[in-house]
Amino acid sequence: MSFSILKSFVESPDHACFDGEDKDEKILYVLRKHLVTNVDWIFVSFLLFITPLLVSRFVALFGPSTFPHIPANYLSVIIIFWYLFAFIYVFESFLVWFFNVYIITDKRIVDMDFHGLLYRNISQAPIRNIEDVTYNISGALKVIFNYGDVLIQTAGEKVEFEFEEVGNPSKVVDILSDLVSKLKGHSE
Repeated sequence: MSFSILKSFVESPDHACFDGEDKDEKILYVLRKHLVTNVDWIFVSFLLFITPLLVSRFVALFGPSTFPHIPANYLSVIIIFWYLFAFIYVFESFLVWFFNVYIITDKRIVDMDFHGLLYRNISQAPIRNIEDVTYNISGALKVIFNYGDVLIQTAGEKVEFEFEEVGNPSKVVDILSDLVSKLKGHSE
């Protein structure tokens, strides 16, 4: 099994497709937020999972009289619900990262925003409508790990697309610029 499905920058992905894809359309790149952007929710998840262990150590040190008004059975139920909440938090955070994708095809760009389990927003623009592509990298982590935001100005209904926190944004800008110049070179 290949772990390319978890990469944040996939070139010519195998078995990738999306709703509304044309039969003759070829997906060139699938982009996600850089893997480093997951550190914050992973750290929070770690804290959520170790908190009951720390609390049980606290109770062991100071005796069962620390929580005299809560029966032991209730504590077990509270811990079960705590871990259930922690699991849901981890699962949703991973899904939001995994399904927020930016797709570059030979015909268009697609921005799929996935917010929670019940909401998604999909925007797309033809390559021929791209007018300007820029990127910015700001902050120490972004400079060290080479990720940033790619801003795409279009002549379409949605004027600006933003590929947030993608890896190697200069390469993404170069790819899009090459696609635009190739398309405009053929149309002239």
